[in-house]
Amino acid sequence: MNDLRFTAPPSDLERWEWFFKEMEKRGLITIFESSKHYANRGDSKLKRQYFKVKLNAQNSD
Repeated sequence: MNDLRFTAPPSDLERWEWFFKEMEKRGLITIFESSKHYANRGDSKLKRQYFKVKLNAQNSD
């Protein structure tokens, strides 16, 4: 299991969430949790989002 934190503009966070969902549809990962967008401190326009995912892909070696 991997805990991931992304800090980015909200539009990029939405793209990351879409990308993770696409990877899950293809069986490459399993998403256990996906948080809402959290504001950064101060007047930052960036937001944070947390994911808990498990890699399902196996090496071909």
